[in-house]
Amino acid sequence: MKLKLALLAAAGSVAMVSAASAQDQGYYGELGFGYTFSNDENDFEDTGSAVPYSFVTNYDLDESLNIYGAFGKYLQNGLRAELELTTRTQEIDELPGDGLGFVGFPGGGSIGDLTVNTLMVNVFKDFYNESRFTPYLGVGVGAAYIRPEASNSSIVPTPATGPGQPYLIVMGDKDFASAAQALAGVTIDLTNTVDVDLGYRYLVTDSFEYGAAINGPVTPIEAGYRAQELTAGLRWNFGAPAPVVEEPEEPPVTYKDCWDGSRVVSTASCPPEPEIVEDDVIPDDLDLVVYFDFDKSNLSVAAQDLIAAKASEAMEYDISGVTVQGNTDTSGSASYNNALSARRAAVVREALVANGISGGLITTQALGESNPAKPTADGVREPLNRRTEVLFDF
Repeated sequence: MKLKLALLAAAGSVAMVSAASAQDQGYYGELGFGYTFSNDENDFEDTGSAVPYSFVTNYDLDESLNIYGAFGKYLQNGLRAELELTTRTQEIDELPGDGLGFVGFPGGGSIGDLTVNTLMVNVFKDFYNESRFTPYLGVGVGAAYIRPEASNSSIVPTPATGPGQPYLIVMGDKDFASAAQALAGVTIDLTNTVDVDLGYRYLVTDSFEYGAAINGPVTPIEAGYRAQELTAGLRWNFGAPAPVVEEPEEPPVTYKDCWDGSRVVSTASCPPEPEIVEDDVIPDDLDLVVYFDFDKSNLSVAAQDLIAAKASEAMEYDISGVTVQGNTDTSGSASYNNALSARRAAVVREALVANGISGGLITTQALGESNPAKPTADGVREPLNRRTEVLFDF
């Protein structure tokens, strides 16, 4: 019952808190030592065949050091699991009498030793935060190998006035018992791969049995073991996957409208505005460039107004011919770009004719991607190359 209560209490403690930040990954190994407190509350009783009386008492254990090692793996959500092996040996300082005929073995010297080796499977919850200190809670279950050793005698007083009577105890048996433990502590980061582990452990075993010769005959003994321990160890982390470097997202492409009705990317410059000549207009200044959106051949309202204005000015002169050249950027195949440039030339021709330019004077050319205003590599979307140029001859 005590073992079950210890497990339930420790498991409830782990479940109450959630992790705060990113956790370690991979595997780890740990070596350390601890301090086992003295304890006088471990059961020590016969199973009903002691001579001359049955007895129920506790053995008093001195403090001692323990040594442990562990191998574990980091899991998800701040959890980790490990296999832990610990050994500790405590001196049996006293076996008190129970007042029913067993006068016991008083303190003042070592009666013997009790060695407890445990092999435990532990599960921990690490509570990550922004500091180097990571608190944790854990529970463990496993097995304990228990070996009491004693060869001692004691002179105890008799009830009457007679001389003292020697009592003798000899133990050298062993047994296995199931075990459980609750753990708590803090991990301190030293480097990326080495941590310091400072912890507390409360260990409980089920009852175990062994034979002991007490004052002569061998008596079956039933006992239990509980221990409180402080531990300190070094942990080496290894086997973590390489960190994933996320590629930065490309910012969305934005456009701006230019004076001539074209749209270019926000980081590009618009074509320079033509200078307005108040007096004699030079016919060469009537040449115009109409820009298009990506993969488009339709005219914006601003482009239509520009064509109309240029056509009106050109008709003030004796026009001998008009050349309309359609162009594209290098995005897309060459054959597709030739067809797209032909459509762009055709739509500008239609707009010139609609604004009074004789269709017989107009020659169209589909140049595709062969005549870039801004040379680029193949497959590049360049707004300055998506255009139709109009050249007036006088």
